[in-house]
This record gives sequence, C-alpha cells and structure tokens, in this order.
Amino acid sequence: AFKGMPGHVKTLQKNEDGEDIRPKFLSNHTHYSPTDPDAKISTKPGKPRQLNYAGQLAVDDKHHVITGACASTAGSKDSAIFAEIMDQTIENFKRNEIQIGEVLADAGYSSGASLQYCEDHNLDAWIPNFGQYKPEREGFIFNKKENRYECIQEGGNKAFLPFKRTLTDSKGYEKKSYRSSEKDCGQCPLRESC
Repeated sequence: AFKGMPGHVKTLQKNEDGEDIRPKFLSNHTHYSPTDPDAKISTKPGKPRQLNYAGQLAVDDKHHVITGACASTAGSKDSAIFAEIMDQTIENFKRNEIQIGEVLADAGYSSGASLQYCEDHNLDAWIPNFGQYKPEREGFIFNKKENRYECIQEGGNKAFLPFKRTLTDSKGYEKKSYRSSEKDCGQCPLRESC
C-alpha cells in the first residue's frame, strides 16, 4: 500500500477547551490528513493503523512485466478498481500491439461487475468466486430462459423459484434472490431439508 502522510494526521475530536482528544481507535470518522485528504485509515495484520492508499498492479505473468498501475483509496474493495486497472492494461497492450489472452485475479477482485467487464471485453477470466457463491444448487436446475430455479427433487412439489430482486450484502456484494411461493412449497414434504 502507498502511505499517506501519517505525521500530519489531525484529529476531528476536541474536548471542551478546544484541545485535541486522542480517541481510543483511529478511524476515518475521527482522523484526516489536512495535507492529503484523500488518504484513508487502514491496517494490515502486524501493522499500525495509519493513513494509506492501496496500490494496484497488473502484471504480464509470462514476461514478469508491469502492464498497469494505479492507486485507490485505502479500504476500497479491489473489485471496485478492477475496470480502471484493466482499462489501463488494455490500452497499454494496444499501444504495443499485444493481445490479452486471459485475466487472472484473486478473490478480492470477484464481483458481478468484474465478471461482466470481462464478458463485455471478450476476456477469459480466472477469478475465484468470493464468499457464499455456489454455482449449483443440489436438487434444482437453473432455467436461464425463464431466469428461475426449478425444483427437480424426487418427492418434491416441483416448484419454480423465479428471480425476485438483487440484494446488496453488508460487504457491498450484489446477490440475486430467487424465491418460491408459499403456495408451491408450503406443503412440500421436503420443505424442512430444502
């Protein structure tokens, strides 16, 4: 990570006499840098909390050459900067008449937006899915045309689970919600285990 200016940290809390109070924890709500206001408080295991930036690098892993580099606000999800670093990398490759074959990234870059970016730019992507994503649900098949899951469990009510809405979890990741109706699944003998 690139470092901000930790020596120039100002606290936002003051006591009744207008004197600075050192809070128990440093956070972006209590501290800022008057000389570098874009730096944000972040930490890594074994390192102190301080004002930082996050550095992003794209590398041609065959030739070990840096193909793109940028800084983002510390604490930003890597997936939020994926399009920016890829745009830069693609432009650098075009200028040098090089084709991109595949994109490799760690799970921090996993998001629907990152995968959509790769699809839109015809890039084969190797990015591990983050969190609770499961590509298949045992006992169900996904009907892409109808955008729904369908129960195929032996002894089940063969219910349909249509798309209801897209939810954003506490970490900012979007998840699609598919739900059946009480009418379809309410009396199903497999309801408890489903």
